[in-house]
Amino acid sequence: MVRATRLALVLAIATAIAASTATAAATADPAASSGSVGVTAPAAPSVARALTPAENAELVALSDPDTLTDLHEGQRRMERITDILTGAKDRRGIFAVFYRNILRDANPLLDAGDFDDPQWARAVSFEFFRTYLENLHGHLTGGPVTPGWQRYYAMAADPTRSAGRVAAAALDAHLLVDFPKAIAATDTGVDHTRDFFTIGDSLINTTDHITDELSALYGAKLAGFFHLYFVGRAADVVLGQGNTSYVMFQSVRGIALASGIAMRDAATRRPAEASMRELYNLAESVFNGLEAVGQI
Repeated sequence: MVRATRLALVLAIATAIAASTATAAATADPAASSGSVGVTAPAAPSVARALTPAENAELVALSDPDTLTDLHEGQRRMERITDILTGAKDRRGIFAVFYRNILRDANPLLDAGDFDDPQWARAVSFEFFRTYLENLHGHLTGGPVTPGWQRYYAMAADPTRSAGRVAAAALDAHLLVDFPKAIAATDTGVDHTRDFFTIGDSLINTTDHITDELSALYGAKLAGFFHLYFVGRAADVVLGQGNTSYVMFQSVRGIALASGIAMRDAATRRPAEASMRELYNLAESVFNGLEAVGQI
């Protein structure tokens, strides 16, 4: 509860900053507020080409969650999925860049097995990744796609949305909705807390590679935003020194952990799901504000 309150505070402050900056920008330059309300188009959008029938067929096969055996195979699939989508400048590849880098770093960590429960660490990571594939596969085949991922794929296809905003939509769908479900599905308990945060801590530095690639491939402006979201030092002024490891990224993961555990109990499942939906909607509103003032 304390971590959830802290996160809500940071998000509320970010909303206020975005709103005040947008007002100032519109006052200084009325032309800046023309066009789509609350949307800033990328300065130099990538020009995508249509995928070939062979590429589409390959993506359908690669994204099939029913044939996935382990995260090493998942990494091989993500390498190819990312190559196909980024090679075509297709913005659906934005989150593929995330997962390619994450699996490159996560697999050696999981192989080392330095966890209290190595089997659980791999199981929850597998289930988390599988939900991404499941939604990608549904999107490609006309099958089921959750609302958060529907929003991501719609934004990816909309040239008026910034690449950074597209990336944020995927983060919200995956961390705030998919993650608690994966936690609940893998019998996660409070005894897994140390392992849970060990995995999260190990992935923080991965963001440097992600931001560099997304900037080069899609012109995404995420470095400053990720410094707050994943590292958190910019928020110490709000939360106090020494809280960096639990700011934003780890706070979001902490809330997902608590919600996922609560979702295992029929008595607390619905309140936990409602809480995650509320946080998802709040985060999406904040990111709209940050997009409007060109911060992402």
